[in-house]
Amino acid sequence: MTGHAERGRFEQETSMTTVLAVDLGSASGRVLAGTLTDGRLEVTDIHRFKHQARRREDGTLTWDVATMEAETINGLTKALEQFPDARAVSIDTWGVDWAPLDEDGRLVGDVIAYRDERTSRTLDAFRERIADREFFDLTGNQPATINTANQLFAYLREEPEAASRVAAALFLPDYFAYRLTGVVGWSRTIASTSGLLTPGGGGFNDEVFTRLGIPRGWFGELSADRTVVGPCTVPGLQTLTVVRGGAHDSACAVHGLPIEAGKRAYFLSCGSWSVLGAIEDEPLMSDVAFDMGITNEGRTDGGVRPLFNITGMWILQEIQRQWEREGTPTDTDELVAQARELPEAPGVFDPDGEAFASPGDMQRKIDEALDAQGVARPDSMAGYVRVIIESFARRYARGIGELTEATGKAPDQLNLVGGGARNRLLCDLTAQIAGVTVVRGPIEASTFGSLLAQLETIGALDPQDRASVIAASTSTHVHTPTRA
Repeated sequence: MTGHAERGRFEQETSMTTVLAVDLGSASGRVLAGTLTDGRLEVTDIHRFKHQARRREDGTLTWDVATMEAETINGLTKALEQFPDARAVSIDTWGVDWAPLDEDGRLVGDVIAYRDERTSRTLDAFRERIADREFFDLTGNQPATINTANQLFAYLREEPEAASRVAAALFLPDYFAYRLTGVVGWSRTIASTSGLLTPGGGGFNDEVFTRLGIPRGWFGELSADRTVVGPCTVPGLQTLTVVRGGAHDSACAVHGLPIEAGKRAYFLSCGSWSVLGAIEDEPLMSDVAFDMGITNEGRTDGGVRPLFNITGMWILQEIQRQWEREGTPTDTDELVAQARELPEAPGVFDPDGEAFASPGDMQRKIDEALDAQGVARPDSMAGYVRVIIESFARRYARGIGELTEATGKAPDQLNLVGGGARNRLLCDLTAQIAGVTVVRGPIEASTFGSLLAQLETIGALDPQDRASVIAASTSTHVHTPTRA
């Protein structure tokens, strides 16, 4: 394994305008190209693919990283056929998951998925080492079973033989960058989701490693985003250089937000998960922040994103899957249009409720939540969609109020990006209930932010010009509340 990233490769190469982005989600992936011309970034969709987590014979939930890697290389090959002048690529993924490597740089067993139940089995032992509030004070992250710290703690207990062969632990985007370059590294934005750093993400917290018994030698030093990893060594892709354009998907999304100078914005990246947060220079570490469930993660430009992780539009997707399994075809746009015509829902549910975090019979779970309030159940599919969307809008409004209390500064606008930006009813209701202007779009914010960060890394875009490029290249819609 190569120990150090190559730096400065592009210091004299400032004329390149085409870069590639690989965005890996928990069920799908995509490869896109971005070409900067005359202050405008044009994005081209190159390749999309599906993948899914798998259960081992012992029930352990794992990621199919071989498929993700093969499809990434397939997409990059297609991209170079269409854009042979492309010179850089960056990879972003969801947070917290990691890959174990041995001394020869080979995977040790499987890459375990964050939803695997092992972290729940070891939670009590984890808390005996570090209590919840102390964990927040040490790391700036909320305690959660999905955190990398919890995963590593469980791994050491449940797979001691495999753990004895581990030489390095890489976060997923760093693992795929390693597979393209042979260079090991640890990117700040993705590491900031782990529960292993000091508050604000300045470096790894050695006390956390010591208290949990995690080998510090599995991790090197952090690398800032917007730096070079190294040249791609995959045959046919050697013209590309891998850079850190923001390794965490929601950090990329924030980097691509259309925010006017002087405006204070909160952000909501709305997909299967919803990430609602503020843009700050320092982490929020107060009692109020801890009690509200605020966690602090890194930004691509070096700042901090105090945020809430909220169960997302996955609830809507899950109930539609249920209806279709029962023989009723559904169309999301049509259902949302019908829901728009309905009156205000008589009751809502808390999307953060434990019942809604797992799949299966989502309609029954909503019914039970409404029954507990003495509220009538919806009498149509559109009625359920209305309840779901209104429940999210009210949860977002509550989160905006909590962020305002924690930061002491109300937002001028909420930038809503991701797949949820397609849902105009969600944007309208959020604006009305929260009493804040909602700026909707761009939908593909993660990819857009990654491409911009790469262009900044290679010297093709001055960071001071990022806002003007975003304004020239994206389409947004404004939803204004009728009552403030």
